[in-house]
Amino acid sequence: MLQVGLCDDEPVLLDTLEEKVRRCFSENLIFAEIQAFTGGQNLLYEAEDGKRFDLLLLDIEMPGMDGLELASRLRLLLPDALLIFITSHVEFALDAYELSTFRYIPKNNMDGRLEHALLDAAAAIQLQQSQSYIISNQNRLERIPLKNLLYIQHVEKNSLLVTDLPAPENTGKSGGAEHTEFKVRKTLQEIYEELNPDDFLFIDRGFIVNLSHVMSVKVGCCILRDGTRLPVSQARMPVLKEHLLSFWKQHI
Repeated sequence: MLQVGLCDDEPVLLDTLEEKVRRCFSENLIFAEIQAFTGGQNLLYEAEDGKRFDLLLLDIEMPGMDGLELASRLRLLLPDALLIFITSHVEFALDAYELSTFRYIPKNNMDGRLEHALLDAAAAIQLQQSQSYIISNQNRLERIPLKNLLYIQHVEKNSLLVTDLPAPENTGKSGGAEHTEFKVRKTLQEIYEELNPDDFLFIDRGFIVNLSHVMSVKVGCCILRDGTRLPVSQARMPVLKEHLLSFWKQHI
């Protein structure tokens, strides 16, 4: 199910946009949970509280925090979310595209462009979500979306894949309200060779981190979006900083 966030400071226009988005997804049998916000700060609070959005439709011209500022702050929390900007002023288009915008839609041509943008976004998100790590052996077959994989930790003779997925019922996996863990009988090096080295990095002999979840780096550790602190060896710290800066430039 797609998680969609809408933001426009004009309630009437927001209601109209929400109705168009719901109708488009419904008619094309795309399941989506849609939340509408009349202020950017409320949307930002939701993201800061851990709410994940796959697609964001933002008005650019809003009082206080405008759509461009909101998008730049949301990029740190939701690096994989697709952005669609809606505005009456074409002069904002260049700034919008510099934020890795998926689409830019003028308000005076919304009917002509919105549906195509939504369907293209849904297809892109479904492709994104299909990028997964597969656990396959005689006893199990499981798919873990890479976007949900926080880090991998060496534990005795196993590797522990720690995710932000909800814990399935009656599976025997460990996991609480925030993290669900998957144990794999492989070394960290074996798993690392199966991942994209542009997105994942060894930060310590016992840890591999998903760069998309790293929010900051401090002495001896990196801090993930959910507050988790992972150890970073002194030797790996310069490498982490270099890779993280490159990753942020490409995705933020």
